[in-house]
Amino acid sequence: MLHVDHRNLRAGALALGAIDCVQVAGVSPETDQLAASAPDGQGFLRGAWFCRGEPEAITTLVARRGDGSPILALPMRHLGPAGLRARSLAGSYWPYRSAAIDPSTGVGDMRAVLEHPVTQEMIGPLLRLGPIYHDDRLAQLMMAAADAMGWHVLIRDMGQSWVQHLPPPGSPDVWPSKSRRKKVRRLSARLEEQGPLTVRIVRGADWSRQIFQDLARIEENSWVGKRTDRSGAKFLNPQMMAHWQRVVVDPELADMLTATLLYVADRPIAFSLDLVAGTVQYGIASSYDEEFADRSPGQIVTVHAVDHTMARGVRLIDWGAGDSGYKQELGAVPGSRIQDILLVRGASVAAALRPRWEETVGSGTLAIAAGLADAVRVSSIPTSLTLRRLLMSGLALSAAASLLAE
Repeated sequence: MLHVDHRNLRAGALALGAIDCVQVAGVSPETDQLAASAPDGQGFLRGAWFCRGEPEAITTLVARRGDGSPILALPMRHLGPAGLRARSLAGSYWPYRSAAIDPSTGVGDMRAVLEHPVTQEMIGPLLRLGPIYHDDRLAQLMMAAADAMGWHVLIRDMGQSWVQHLPPPGSPDVWPSKSRRKKVRRLSARLEEQGPLTVRIVRGADWSRQIFQDLARIEENSWVGKRTDRSGAKFLNPQMMAHWQRVVVDPELADMLTATLLYVADRPIAFSLDLVAGTVQYGIASSYDEEFADRSPGQIVTVHAVDHTMARGVRLIDWGAGDSGYKQELGAVPGSRIQDILLVRGASVAAALRPRWEETVGSGTLAIAAGLADAVRVSSIPTSLTLRRLLMSGLALSAAASLLAE
């Protein structure tokens, strides 16, 4: 991915025209309009993608030039207690949070957006952008504009993404290697001893209630279903199940969201859930039934998933964060750093949060709560009694921190 240096963006940046901002209830139609002209790999940033959680709680900041053309549609939700008045970029945690912007937008335009009274009223004392890639253009422009205005940019490192470049058609290179494909055939033969194998590719009109039930059944029999509280599950978690079901109501997103399911007889035992946006594939989740672990159904389903997406023209796979070694074995290399970014308007709040937010390990939930409490105690910015009580309340602090740091 292209790296954009926000310090260079600052130099001589001028807005291309008058910018007006409005607040729109829900997810604005301009979101789809901007996503339609987004760069390769970002076409998924459509309205339905932002409706994770409670869609009715979302408001969109829409910025337009004088001729009425939109340059930015930023769906946001409240961050922490209502009295804090802070906002976070809405949207799914996977593969990352961002929003499509007009490609001609510069730092001057973005500064005009942040300086607008509607924007400042909407975002309150701070705006959370993450998790987002360090070279994401929205992040780079907003950080540069905030820096130019004297705001404070706090960056929390969340890890490394891993990407894999696939060979073009006709290339002598093959993926996977001949030895790995031979191994997958051997594993498939062993698995067939349990019953006939079926691989099903689901996208577009193929999404159905039964498919979602099959995905949930696989997850229920996986380590996520058996050895966790299921809060991180993609389908056993009712909120996340509802999110995916809302996503596929949009025909364009239904075609991008692709599930590869492996069945033994009629039993679903493994899946790979991926998002295909142009020539880029994002790995969202994969899981398998632990009963079949010794036959590596995850490897089998991954090869089928990549074979299918390569045929669709995918040339880059973003496997996401974390690697116990298997991603590099498949040929992945380090991609973008994943960051959680806070744009903070007040110096005292920024000073209190910075040492805690920017730590690189651990959830930081309690530390962020303590930082907000410290900020209220030492801030020279007038703070209402209601806000003070909200921030100092243990329950409110816990809620605020969990939303800030997920």
